[in-house]
Amino acid sequence: MRRPTPLDLAVTSGIVIMVLAATTARSFLTPLFSSGDEMAHFDYAVQVWHGDLPVFEDGLQVELPWGVRPPVQWTSQHPPLFYLLLAPAVGPLYDAGHPYIAGMAGRLVNTVIAAALCAAVMWAVRPLCGGRRWLPWIAGLAAASSPWVMGVGSAIYNDDIAALEITVVLGAALRLITLPRAAADAVAARSGMWWVLGIAAVAAASTRLALMPIVAVVFGALVLRGLLAPGPLPRRSWLLRPVLIGIAMIATTGWFYLRNVRLTGTVAGGHPEWAMANTARTSPPEPLEVAADPVYWAKLLGIFSPGNTPDGLTLWALLVAPALLGAVLAIVLGAASRRGRSAQHGSHAAGAAERPVALPGVLMLAAVSGLLVTMQFVYVSAAAGNLFPRYSLPILAVTCLLIAWGLGGIRRAAPLLVLAWSATAWWQIVVFLLGRPQAATRGQAELRPDLALPLLGVAVAAAVVTVAVVLIGVIRTPRPAPGGPGRRARRAAAPA
Repeated sequence: MRRPTPLDLAVTSGIVIMVLAATTARSFLTPLFSSGDEMAHFDYAVQVWHGDLPVFEDGLQVELPWGVRPPVQWTSQHPPLFYLLLAPAVGPLYDAGHPYIAGMAGRLVNTVIAAALCAAVMWAVRPLCGGRRWLPWIAGLAAASSPWVMGVGSAIYNDDIAALEITVVLGAALRLITLPRAAADAVAARSGMWWVLGIAAVAAASTRLALMPIVAVVFGALVLRGLLAPGPLPRRSWLLRPVLIGIAMIATTGWFYLRNVRLTGTVAGGHPEWAMANTARTSPPEPLEVAADPVYWAKLLGIFSPGNTPDGLTLWALLVAPALLGAVLAIVLGAASRRGRSAQHGSHAAGAAERPVALPGVLMLAAVSGLLVTMQFVYVSAAAGNLFPRYSLPILAVTCLLIAWGLGGIRRAAPLLVLAWSATAWWQIVVFLLGRPQAATRGQAELRPDLALPLLGVAVAAAVVTVAVVLIGVIRTPRPAPGGPGRRARRAAAPA
């Protein structure tokens, strides 16, 4: 596997700094527990610290002087991994009588997870970047420029950790699926990708039930890869390893889902009847009605707009246009690269055996994305649910990969496109944060604009530096010719 270069490290460091600074700034500008979901997640973590698990009908156990208190414990259906991570940060502070510091500590944990998610996106998409080493940088920059990555990270929600786990699952699976056939087993054994995949899959099952169908699709893709082109790894191993990981997932989390069945009668542990009776949700539409309504698509996929129903510039300029362009460029340039490799290798069997195959990985990402969208639309129809852009964060890597191809697929145009896209994205982030209330109203926890505004300045400075480094990398990095190394590499390899 390729070792990180100084440019890789510089871009990663810049992205981590900008996410940490901007997300923390947003935390200080958002009243603590301003949503019932956040208070419920916090309560779950405190109950775990006390050695308990929450029950839907029992409501919340924490007592807080401000915030939105839900009437029931409506996060109790989630497995406890996220709350085990939060508990040491929030439990002792809450018990000591410092609820504000406890809540902000929980937000800080999630801020770190948000930064890790953006770094994971860069790592995950690399196998499908066609030798264009700057595309992962652009994908990470796009992830770090999402108001919804920051928004979830600036509150106590489990969406970012769920997205992180699935992103690692997808990245590990892509490395196993797209490796050259003859090298698949050797590289997988050396890098430990099966272990990475297994740990991330178990963590996903321990965070949200809705992630398990996505993991199942990934396992199916791995088994299919092994059956069709096993390479040196026997076919039975391609089948056995996903099965063993699945057994580990069941052994780790099966007890919790059995608890859901005992308490609620379903594995999911949800209460759609209560939601219909106690919320303002109307009768749910049919799934086809949801799929045909562009508003639902915008509400699900609009991760580059701060609003719940994205429209206008943030939807079309930051998401739709670059993603569509990226899909076209990936197909066209990928086909050209494949023709170039075929011409170079000719009929040499060894060259064909060492050739990376991207198509299975592309099909896996398409299947995962289609499954997630379908699941969300069925959720709206079957459970009278609502959609928010954070629900699409598990496919953040797919979204950012398409955007990276759209902005960076044509190298000569990449500097201008990346600069324009980044300026637009961060302009709307800054406008949104500066437009937040500077003082709390009655019944809200205090706001700290005195801390938020300097951090926002740090985030903008880090974004500027990171974009500059990405642009330098795009300009200076040689692009490989189709089917072969770049001109500099070929000159270096030529005999004297």
